Amino acid sequence: MFRKVLFFIVIMSVQNLCVAQVSFLQNRENINLTEWSFRKGRLNYAEKFSVMENDWEKVKVPHTYSMDAIEDIGYYKGDAWYRTLVEVPASMAQERIFIRFEGVGQEAQVFVNEKRIGKHVGGYSAFCFEITDLVKHGQKNLIAVKVNNSPNFKRIPVDDNLFNHYGGIYRPVTIFSTPKYNISPQHQASSGVFVELKGLDKKTAKLEIRTHVSNTSDQKKAQLKYTIKDAKGKKVLSFVESLDQSEPNHMVSSTFEIKKPVLWNGRKNPHLYTVEAELVNGDFVDKVVQTFGIRTYSVDANKGFILNNEPYRLYGVCKHQEWKQFGPAVSDENLIKDMELIDEIGATALRLSHYQHSNTTYDLSDKKGILTWAEIPFVHDYSGREGKNAKQQLTELITQNYNHPSIFVWGLWNEVRAYNSPDEPCVILTKELNALAHELDKTRITTSASDRGMTSNMGNISDLQAWNKYFGWYYGKYEDMATWLDKFHTKYPDRKIGISEYGIGGNIYHQDRSKLEKPNGNFFPEQEQSYYHELTWKILKDRPYVWGSFIWNMFDFSVAGWNRGGISSLNHKGLVTFDRETKKDAFYFYKANWSEEPVLYIAERRNANRKLQTTIKVYTNLNEAIELHVNGKQVAVQNQKSDVNIMKFENVELSEGKNIIAVFSKGKALKDGVIWTVQK
Repeated sequence: MFRKVLFFIVIMSVQNLCVAQVSFLQNRENINLTEWSFRKGRLNYAEKFSVMENDWEKVKVPHTYSMDAIEDIGYYKGDAWYRTLVEVPASMAQERIFIRFEGVGQEAQVFVNEKRIGKHVGGYSAFCFEITDLVKHGQKNLIAVKVNNSPNFKRIPVDDNLFNHYGGIYRPVTIFSTPKYNISPQHQASSGVFVELKGLDKKTAKLEIRTHVSNTSDQKKAQLKYTIKDAKGKKVLSFVESLDQSEPNHMVSSTFEIKKPVLWNGRKNPHLYTVEAELVNGDFVDKVVQTFGIRTYSVDANKGFILNNEPYRLYGVCKHQEWKQFGPAVSDENLIKDMELIDEIGATALRLSHYQHSNTTYDLSDKKGILTWAEIPFVHDYSGREGKNAKQQLTELITQNYNHPSIFVWGLWNEVRAYNSPDEPCVILTKELNALAHELDKTRITTSASDRGMTSNMGNISDLQAWNKYFGWYYGKYEDMATWLDKFHTKYPDRKIGISEYGIGGNIYHQDRSKLEKPNGNFFPEQEQSYYHELTWKILKDRPYVWGSFIWNMFDFSVAGWNRGGISSLNHKGLVTFDRETKKDAFYFYKANWSEEPVLYIAERRNANRKLQTTIKVYTNLNEAIELHVNGKQVAVQNQKSDVNIMKFENVELSEGKNIIAVFSKGKALKDGVIWTVQK
């Protein structure tokens, strides 16, 4: 099947990215709710004004109450309450007022001035309520939120075997206002504006823009004014749609053309157009600004991924949203740091595991040109009762992120197993999710990540299939990756094969490969992780029919209850440590192979206690002579011979005591150095 797809929208300027707020709120009066009172535990009537907060903790949102998941084995799962008082300015008095949560883990009941306004189930997507009739002007308004992260078999994910289910208001909360006649912020908490590519040739891009409008005023007539600008801010075109709103909610569709379109072309040129949508009703204007890109893609069983009619290798990493210091309650600064590291390594693709991530992350993927796999948390186990919530979360994922040009697939599940029959509830649900995804978005394809065989009851229902393969760590040998790929590419020549996860553990404090205890032991040497990736990347690199490959994981992350690799509650498979302080050797190996930035790096540097005769391994993508110096003297010169950018200096003589090891590129433009010790 050759399936072409589009794309387009949403990204903010770098300045706006530093504000924890989605782009479509930028032109609306808004209040970012950061100061809250917090108390953990089951409380009655905590939404009441009469409740005293003497024993409540003062916290700032983003916030999580589950840091014990990182610090200890096991963590609190249950109720918690957040309360804040906010005075809504008089300037909002004649407008509609909304409250929007970008993410609350895992369920939230929201109260305004003691009135329950709604409940949201699902810990990773945004939700929005209108509170116009409940807000009192000229006095403090009480916002109370009851949060719960207990297991719920009617909610995905149904258990936390793969990652922690953090509790808390861990993403931004905003109160904002719009005119009574607005571009609806309540259409699944999205921007209300959707751009779709309908046709493309070298001269013209034909697009459709759909805008969801909502009206509570007596005025029925209005205008939708659109202005399209290119990446440099130059006006491309503008047009107007006249509205005569007979229904309170309505989707308005318009078509337009861009002449000589510039394509969004991954890392080569992530060109983004801007659309300014203004709903004008007399003197009232509601404005939403988004950006969009134009592209096509397909997947071929032999050529792999095709972007804008040209082969484009997809190689990258998977990513969880948490940091050691903050859990999931990260700032935009943290998210930017993560994406800078992913950009630095040279990844062309990113799998955002295993749930909807912050809008900022998708925005940065758009801007940096990183093709992104977005998915819902339908993972591992199933109850047979989570179907309604899975469909809700998929609807929210697609609707809230529909316009991101970086997103190329919707992920439906990860490692969900139907052992007994093709009629198990998880199989039926997957078919329903696949149909729903295509109903909501006719431009993208679906995928899933299997840990079973090439064929299984859950397999090959989504448009694309990928496999989580850990050869040599949980089973077999590292070299089996090549055998498996070649065997099944030959057996199923028309099947598109992707590797959704691969990797092994690596602890930077472990530096003796002879002590390796895989996969569940207490010693995960960093050198073993590097060796695995050196071997596995060559296998993947030499097989362009693999439509995409994703390292598990970019960053170490927490799994409460795990006790492996010498640090409890931690998955050590990251290329960067959980605190983001240390890039492991394998990070530099991939940077030398993926990035266009010059790399010269001495590997195994933390293995600092050496023998008198040693091997010095260097990762470099420089096509020039590399000089090795020991204690200030040049001892060897080599040119690159490896097709995976590994250089080894064998049988290097050291001296007793400290040794200064240095490598230099030709002309000394680039250098790296370490100090190693030979015990007397």
